[in-house]
Amino acid sequence: MATAANLQDELKELIVSLNALERARYLSIASMCCLLYDYMLTFDDEVRYFWDSSWSISRALFFFNRYVPFPVMILCLFAFFAPGMSVLRCSRLIHTVFVSTIMAVAVVQAIIVLRICYVYSKNLLVRGLVVGTFVTCSAITLSFLGIIWHELDPVAVDIPGITINSCSVPQSEEIWKLYVPNLVLHTILYLATTLPVLRLRAIGKQSQLMDRLARDGGVFYFVVFASALFSTLGALSSDPLINVPAIYSDLLLVMSSVAISRLMLGIHSLAARLSVTPDWLLNNTELGRVNWKPGLRAGELIVEIEAVEEDELELNSVEGDGLPYDRACTPVTVHTTRVGVLDHPDYPGTRDYKAPPRMPKKRRPSYGAGSERPVF
Repeated sequence: MATAANLQDELKELIVSLNALERARYLSIASMCCLLYDYMLTFDDEVRYFWDSSWSISRALFFFNRYVPFPVMILCLFAFFAPGMSVLRCSRLIHTVFVSTIMAVAVVQAIIVLRICYVYSKNLLVRGLVVGTFVTCSAITLSFLGIIWHELDPVAVDIPGITINSCSVPQSEEIWKLYVPNLVLHTILYLATTLPVLRLRAIGKQSQLMDRLARDGGVFYFVVFASALFSTLGALSSDPLINVPAIYSDLLLVMSSVAISRLMLGIHSLAARLSVTPDWLLNNTELGRVNWKPGLRAGELIVEIEAVEEDELELNSVEGDGLPYDRACTPVTVHTTRVGVLDHPDYPGTRDYKAPPRMPKKRRPSYGAGSERPVF
């Protein structure tokens, strides 16, 4: 009776485990479809902004993030669908998927760190803090992976008359530690992104560029934070129906890759529309202190100046052509204009532009040969 009762309990656990594995399989398929769909939507922009550009750290990280998740997801799906896989082979495959996922997520974090370093190009303290936090969180994640390395080994099903024709996955209670540094790091990176906007708002200024960067960074942070939170809370759950899909579906990798690809393509699109380089665009020392907006034509930047100041320019007595004269102090008014607006009525070449009337040229009197110039 005891043997039959134990066998019945093992069968119940096996059914729950297989159900959890089926949910993880479905979630992995959905993640792969999302990755392929985003790739097809943004392939034209990738060709336009990255294929013909010169090699740089940003370009290398973009291509790594763009194409490494595909083989990782293929390995993940292969583990779910490959028939007749041994326990040893399944264990190696699971370890490979986890290491590749951590590397790919670290590349996503490195792209955000590089972006913040461009924004704080003159602030070495912030750059050092961000880079140090990235290195520390990556080291902590790798150390946690080493601690739970053996918990990723699948357990062979030993029930008479039952054979599992696919790779089984273990339920771990310690994998959630891998996702905590990711949550902390992305929170710090998002705060570093929004700090310039808050600083400008504190002094009563506004920059459309910094608002755009903060908005895109907020969307990216929401997607990555929600995915990491799902993986963390799911790994903490004792229910296999939640734990296994949250850990082994690689949803965090796919959502992070899609979000960072969209973010980088958006920056390059804005830079191309303004005819500037992305590095210059991300430098808040260039456009963070003024209120600007893109013009109607490529490369136009409309800079709005709110204050109107009047200065007095004192010109001393000077001599010209040997004739002394005095010029009085002349007040000079600096008028507010918009730089880059070509349809301004005061600019030449527009419909409302009226050229000033030409003044007739004064001719010098001719005194004839041998005559002397009169003295005034």
